[in-house]
Amino acid sequence: MTNNKNNADKKRLRVYYGMLITVLCIIGVSFAWFRLYLSQSENNTIASRTCFSTTLTEDTEKIALTEAFPLTDADGLKETPFTFTIKNNCASYVKAYITIDSEYRTSTSSSYLSDNYIKVNLSPGGTTSNPSVILGGQTLTDIDNSRKGYILSSIYLKANEEKTYDLRIWMDAAVTADQGLNKSWAGKIVVVTSASNEPTLSEKILADNVVQKTISNPGYEPSAYTYNDVESTTDTFSNTNVYITYGTGYEANGYKINLTGTEVTTDTYANSYSSLVGKYLPYQFSSTSAGTMRDTTNLYTIYYVVSATADSLTYKEIRSNKNVTEALLSSTEDDYGTSYYFRGTVKNNYVEFANMCWRIVRITGNGSVKLVLHNNNLNGVSSPCSSVNNLNTGAFAKFSDTATGSVFNTSGDDNAYVGFMYGTAGGSSYAEAQANINKSTVLTNLETWYKNNLMSYEDKLADVIWCNDKSVVTDTTINIPYVNSKNDTNFGYGTNANGYNATLRLTELASSSNNIKPSLKCSNDNDGGNLSKFTVSDITNGNGALDYKIGLLTMDEIIFAGNYGFYNGDYNYLWENTGGIKYWSMTPAWFTGAEACMFVINNNRILLGSDCDPVAMKARIRPSIALDSSVQLSGGTGTSEDPYIVK
Repeated sequence: MTNNKNNADKKRLRVYYGMLITVLCIIGVSFAWFRLYLSQSENNTIASRTCFSTTLTEDTEKIALTEAFPLTDADGLKETPFTFTIKNNCASYVKAYITIDSEYRTSTSSSYLSDNYIKVNLSPGGTTSNPSVILGGQTLTDIDNSRKGYILSSIYLKANEEKTYDLRIWMDAAVTADQGLNKSWAGKIVVVTSASNEPTLSEKILADNVVQKTISNPGYEPSAYTYNDVESTTDTFSNTNVYITYGTGYEANGYKINLTGTEVTTDTYANSYSSLVGKYLPYQFSSTSAGTMRDTTNLYTIYYVVSATADSLTYKEIRSNKNVTEALLSSTEDDYGTSYYFRGTVKNNYVEFANMCWRIVRITGNGSVKLVLHNNNLNGVSSPCSSVNNLNTGAFAKFSDTATGSVFNTSGDDNAYVGFMYGTAGGSSYAEAQANINKSTVLTNLETWYKNNLMSYEDKLADVIWCNDKSVVTDTTINIPYVNSKNDTNFGYGTNANGYNATLRLTELASSSNNIKPSLKCSNDNDGGNLSKFTVSDITNGNGALDYKIGLLTMDEIIFAGNYGFYNGDYNYLWENTGGIKYWSMTPAWFTGAEACMFVINNNRILLGSDCDPVAMKARIRPSIALDSSVQLSGGTGTSEDPYIVK
């Protein structure tokens, strides 16, 4: 009897919602579902005010809800959207907030459905790319003297520019019969616009991207790149008289991958290669024995076959078992406040500046925008960010006519040499060894490149912290990785075997406890000072030891971007234009008792083990700069073909 009653309630709830929302949408769209609210932030003449006639055009008659009852997000996104276009009729930039004014937001009546039960998705027209959010959890803004609206998006519109959006609204799947039965909800879209200067770069980044929680934890495998996101690799067979294990698809198995539809070719590769196109291969896929199947489960890596010839195979490597690409803007804390960083296979973080192309790494907590070199544009092309102008080693500084790499420091037989700047080799204290007196070789070469390429742009650069984390592990019970020695009691000077604190955040010392935790906060040195925090003139947040506003990325920043563990990180944005060539980070690893070692990237893999590079070995230099928070744009959307262009 109880079950019959519950079923009746559900049926009644479904019918009621269906009738209510369909009526509201039809009436709302035809009468007052959308309205336009215009404002400005300064006094103007009446004539110039008339330009604030930003138009909103509905391209559909109504929001068609096929089942107007509580829906999962997946089902809600299948609903027919209400499509509308916003156009700026002004001759200058306009900043606009797209909001929803909930009719009953402030009502305490139990007859109205709470905004916390309403799910909304507002995405660029023809997509569902933006996250679906609970309406009641969004930030409120004033829309007139007595009303407030929930902000769904903030955008900038150039003169006469228009943008189209799809709106979907549904009831959250968690809504119960008690919460929703016999209750109503109504609302309308309100577009709030104001006059605006051309946006700063940081404003434009935040306007163009939704800040999201990462899918995977930084320090571990970036989630969900698919074969469509990555470049192809071609391998040549030395022996084609082999049999190939393959699958017709793949599926998740925890953090690993299982092939599905698995078989072994009945003939050798030389006679069956054409049948492998479109198939998936395990990491180890060939066998000289007919009928022998290689492992097809619990795989970290599989290959999708793009094409094949009689003696070569072209494939795309897949190291994810998910079906959503992680390419997003997320946030964490840095030394200044909240930092917003790009992670994964991001396609909209290109910046054209100083006749070169850069990639946006993050917005610092003080609004500066940290960049890393993408294309040094040695050929002087007019569009250095375009993919047609990619260069295999374009991401590196050419600081001399013969430069193919640089040592970090010419000597490495002392703890001092992990320093971007360093003190006295052979010194008898941490303070002596780690003092910022002498410039490292890598810093000297960076400065040469800076003076040749960036001196005339210095007023657009920010004085931010460049972190060379010289803080030393003081736990003497810890074995330093691959040194076979416990951490010495004499910390950070001479030839004492010491681990630097990044090893605790980023290496197997952390991963053994499932606790890799990169940080954008730069540690104080072991004497509690700013020896690690390199700045030019800022002696409040940093040490003021640099002559020029330039540095390298930290290993923490590189991990936040999507590199991880000991495995290749090919499928984050830092990979492009590096050719897999090794380059320096700014982060010390350890001193072995004989060699100072730094964290490096090689084949876009983080080398944390015995391959950690001694400072006297050569690697490439990949410059990083930060644009001032006030820097404005003259155009662009951040893609490779339409990069942000600094004014």
